[in-house]
Amino acid sequence: MKAFWLKIIRKPWFFPLVLLLLGVIAYGLIMPRLGFYWDDYEGVYLYKLHNPAISFNYFNERPLSAIPYLLLFPIVKMTPIAWQITSLLLRWVGVLFLYYTFSLVWPSRIQQNRWIAALLLLFPGYLEQPVSVSFARHLATFLFFTCSLFLTVLALKQRKYFWLWMPLSILLGGLQIFMMEYFVGLEIIRPILIWFVLRSEEKKKASFWKTLMYWSPFVLILTVYLYWRLIYLPPILGADPNNPVLLKTMLTSPLSGLFTLFTMIYQDILQLLLYIWPKAFLNFDTMDLSSKRVWFSWFCGALAGIGFFLYNHYYRNDEQGDDRSTAQLILIGLVVLLFGAAPVWATGRQIAVGKWSERFALAPMLGAVILVVNIIEWLFRTHKQKQIMLAILLGVSISGQVTNQVIFRNDWAAQRNIYWQLHWRIPSLKPGTALFGRGTLTDKSSYYDGSYIVNLIFDDTAHQDMRYAYFDIYHTGFEDYFPGIPLTQTPRGTQFSGNTSQALVFDFGVRGGCVKVLDTIYQGDPDLSPSVADLFDISDVANISATPDVPLHTDIFGTEPAHTWCYYFEKADLARQMQDWETILQLKSQIDALGLTPDLASEYFPFIEAYAQTGQWEQAYQLSETAHGIGFGAGAALCNAWQQFAQFNSTAETLTYTEKAKTEFCTAGNQ
Repeated sequence: MKAFWLKIIRKPWFFPLVLLLLGVIAYGLIMPRLGFYWDDYEGVYLYKLHNPAISFNYFNERPLSAIPYLLLFPIVKMTPIAWQITSLLLRWVGVLFLYYTFSLVWPSRIQQNRWIAALLLLFPGYLEQPVSVSFARHLATFLFFTCSLFLTVLALKQRKYFWLWMPLSILLGGLQIFMMEYFVGLEIIRPILIWFVLRSEEKKKASFWKTLMYWSPFVLILTVYLYWRLIYLPPILGADPNNPVLLKTMLTSPLSGLFTLFTMIYQDILQLLLYIWPKAFLNFDTMDLSSKRVWFSWFCGALAGIGFFLYNHYYRNDEQGDDRSTAQLILIGLVVLLFGAAPVWATGRQIAVGKWSERFALAPMLGAVILVVNIIEWLFRTHKQKQIMLAILLGVSISGQVTNQVIFRNDWAAQRNIYWQLHWRIPSLKPGTALFGRGTLTDKSSYYDGSYIVNLIFDDTAHQDMRYAYFDIYHTGFEDYFPGIPLTQTPRGTQFSGNTSQALVFDFGVRGGCVKVLDTIYQGDPDLSPSVADLFDISDVANISATPDVPLHTDIFGTEPAHTWCYYFEKADLARQMQDWETILQLKSQIDALGLTPDLASEYFPFIEAYAQTGQWEQAYQLSETAHGIGFGAGAALCNAWQQFAQFNSTAETLTYTEKAKTEFCTAGNQ
């Protein structure tokens, strides 16, 4: 039986399956519950435009980055799990090409190459795998690059097919460099690999000129790209999101620029080689030993680490790498680490600092992994010690990635809650309306993608001239908000023109609770975000109508979630705006039957007003007292609401309860 399994695991197709299985454990177990994040919404909106002609203009500084979308949109459509699977497959195939490349150059180091491939697929310093649509471009570029590298080596190994493999390698190399600049620094690895192949093939010291000859087409492409990107493009691009500011600083102030560069190099190398491993396993910022998430991630890491250790134990090559090949790979790892991060440092950014900065690890993480594997190979004496150490790192990597997947899963649940609550509260929105809110909708979204999101929610079709826009009040630049301020926004390939005279402000649960559209009844609500509490003057609920109900894209935002308290609150708040008091009372009966209660006092206000509007003053007052008891500071908002109720009529009962409410809620001690 053992001989049978040894025969199976030595099959050429077995390692790719093992590698894919590791990817599924790390990224696939939670995949069905992931969604869209951050810059994903650019791609989602581009797909909804259904206009391939604008795709190349959509990314001005990366014109060919539209190619992966044009290839994938007809197949993957716009379903979250389909993009998650696609993203994993792109990364898996890209890593496989790198594994096959290294195995052609160093056939005696197959086992070490397997560890490099596994750790590269699972590298805990890159945490953007769930951002599937946006990073499909990056991973497709990585795939093109590694395939190009593989074909270069294959052309030198199989001279009979040189004129087939090398032109394909040049084509893919040219495409990837104009798709994304992320891997432009990794081009340095190609001449090194060519040199090593020529040395091994010719059994003598390879000619420098012969290496340069094979590399020259790629150097020409690189030269053209650098001229286009650094000299030709900036004057016509206008605002450059990837402006090489540090490179310019080094040219004008060399000492200052070099000091900044060396600081970045020091911090980022420590991050990639040292800090990420313990952080993946013991992230004290998020770790809770009572959490099932922690134990689940540790179990997945231990299972995969032990499994891959046993696989390598039973499939061990008789021939192992010598000290010379280890030294070669340590040198390559260091060069790739430095040159892979060079495009990032040139823009003044770094891997260790800033939100979403882990994305910059995509290129240099190859160098980091090569270094880690070969430093362990050099430091530890016995084969078993080396394998145990690498298995620990693999387990740590998977544990960190599983934890990261859970964080993204929770964020998607929070996103869906916000989007569906907006849909319930705002079935239809007047075109041209600007929506204001505080910052990003969730931690894994961005304020500048908010306009794509609100258009996908409130418009049944996508338009280049956007009908709606989202303005994050932290980034608008206005000190005061009042009607009549012109508003413009130009997300990639689209534009919006509006005015604060046609605006809507909403708050999305900074202290928990439900999404709340600002209306006069909520003035004084202590649970509103302080940053939006002064925007009542520009929030006009008249822009909302109950019909026609624009259906939400369930392929994007998922099926409608279960109806908990927030569903009934949003529907009641909409009915309050429409003065449909009977509907609110029906909703109140339903939540009473279900035993649902709010977390925030103001979420009772639509129901309190419905009682007041229908003359049920005792019920309105009792529910107000219930609301007052929920949270400190609710009295001011209740006072404001009851002052409005006093204007309904002047009956004795009205006067009795409004005076009673004034005494209860409007005095300083009760607010």
